[in-house]
Amino acid sequence: MSNKVEALDRLQRACDKAAGALSDAGDDLVADLGLSTARMQLLDDLAANGPRTVSQVARSLGLSRQAVQRVADDLVQRGLAAYQPNPDHARAQLLDMTAGGRAAHAEAARRKALWLASLGQGLTPAWIDMASELMTLLARRAAQKAQIPDA
Repeated sequence: MSNKVEALDRLQRACDKAAGALSDAGDDLVADLGLSTARMQLLDDLAANGPRTVSQVARSLGLSRQAVQRVADDLVQRGLAAYQPNPDHARAQLLDMTAGGRAAHAEAARRKALWLASLGQGLTPAWIDMASELMTLLARRAAQKAQIPDA
């Protein structure tokens, strides 16, 4: 294996480990609010974009409609979101946060900001931006169909 391939292999393993640890910690951070990382993703999208169909949220998050539908239904069952009629489409209802969902989301965002500030101690914004750009580039490349190039 070349040095570059070995380095990318280490990076992939580190990313997998970091993603799991960040997700678990994020879940713990908001569990008492009835939230999870997946629920927060949907609430973040609704907070940023307003009421949307499940398909619109799924496209925005790069997830399957079915996966988003399960989490959306869970949010509705918990009273954190509600479906409302869509004036543009008879069957595709709009998902929106309830007052309880907005309150839970605001508290979760407050906690997340404090937590991220503690995670970022000793890291420069430039270093964080570089890591973010690298992850975005690798995610974009990985999203393309996996193919083994001809040798």
